[in-house]
Amino acid sequence: MSKINTGYSLNECPPMKETIIYSVQQIIVAVFNVIPVPLLIGAGIGLSQSEITILVAGCLLVTGIATILQTIGVGPAGARLPIVLECSFVFVAPGIALGSKYGLNVYTGACLIGSIITLVLWTLFHKTLTKMFKPYITGSVVMVLGISLCSTGISYCAGGSGAADFGDPINLLLAAGTIVIMLVLNRYGKGFLSKASALIAIVIMSAISALFGKLDLSSIANEKWFRIPEPLHFGIKFDLGPIVTISILCFIALVELMGDQASAAMLSEQRLPSAKESKGGIMAQGISSIISSMFNMVPTISGSANIGLCGITGVTSRYVVSLAGVVIAICSICPKLCAIFSVIPYPILGGVALTAFGTILVSGMNVIRNSELTSRETTIVGVSLAVGIGFSMVPDSLAAFPFWASSLLSGVPGTALTAIVLSLLLKENKTDDTRKGDEK
Repeated sequence: MSKINTGYSLNECPPMKETIIYSVQQIIVAVFNVIPVPLLIGAGIGLSQSEITILVAGCLLVTGIATILQTIGVGPAGARLPIVLECSFVFVAPGIALGSKYGLNVYTGACLIGSIITLVLWTLFHKTLTKMFKPYITGSVVMVLGISLCSTGISYCAGGSGAADFGDPINLLLAAGTIVIMLVLNRYGKGFLSKASALIAIVIMSAISALFGKLDLSSIANEKWFRIPEPLHFGIKFDLGPIVTISILCFIALVELMGDQASAAMLSEQRLPSAKESKGGIMAQGISSIISSMFNMVPTISGSANIGLCGITGVTSRYVVSLAGVVIAICSICPKLCAIFSVIPYPILGGVALTAFGTILVSGMNVIRNSELTSRETTIVGVSLAVGIGFSMVPDSLAAFPFWASSLLSGVPGTALTAIVLSLLLKENKTDDTRKGDEK
């Protein structure tokens, strides 16, 4: 059996030329993941194009700053793991609902207070909360996250939701070609070819897509060279109802971060994150969410697709990811640079994303498998997965419930909340402890 390329490790910094190339892969995936957040919220609440541009600039600036804070760290803040922190999709639906009803200034206030409350609670009660979120719970969250993201990956492969050519066989062939090139380079490529497989696949398939008229470069020429992000452009206002809703979602979203930190540590060094890394990552997420609120944006969360990309390429160096953060921050003041990344056809990005999401799914499975489950924990994992996945597959089943309830019961929040409640209700007994001891 041939040896699998492990790439560059967590604290290893590649030569600058290679660091730039590997970071481009991270930038492309991150930009495609975060750009839809301000676009969807802005369109959903009826903002003008110029106002949406302000949201986009703030989103990119925050993603860049947050990623640098998470990977390099400042004092106790930062997990110092290869994790991109980005504006979260979890808050898009609440942003549209609350922004339409109360105004974007009220939603901004809710995001700010919710981020502060979550940061304070997790900082003061970190040990207690960490004990509550056992590895099998975070593993379940990561697994559900991977499953839920696969639908996004497939949507990208088909051309992007709402596209006129959605489902066009050419789109699916472009996505398949991207996946095949990546897999071949990862399996048989040596050194650079293996580590830069995603970027090579994107370049080759983008050139091929041009032959089918799927590559449109006009947006690059139309973008401006400079744009300054504007803090609190829409003002800020506080309302108790939205604050409670967003605070709960912020708290639950951090379970996703803990799961992604487990994935990043597992992919980097085949271990779970230390208490210091976990607490530092939570602090970085809380601080960056507060900054994000000040720039009219939603709270941040870890970029699962970027973590999956680390697993695909074997390049888990946090310095590569931190450079990606620097470039993304620069993109916030240089729209033309951002446009270069955004012209890549959705099907090609879908090929990369789908592979990365699959890696995240398997990573969650590995965390669960390494937890040495007892019958009690197997029950908790099984029921929580069923609830989160089930409701996300049949969202209409929650149509009679208020918005906040449906948000907490499906997908990642539903899995996390169910697992937490069951772990509190189903107490461990001596039989469970004995079985774990025998297995060890």
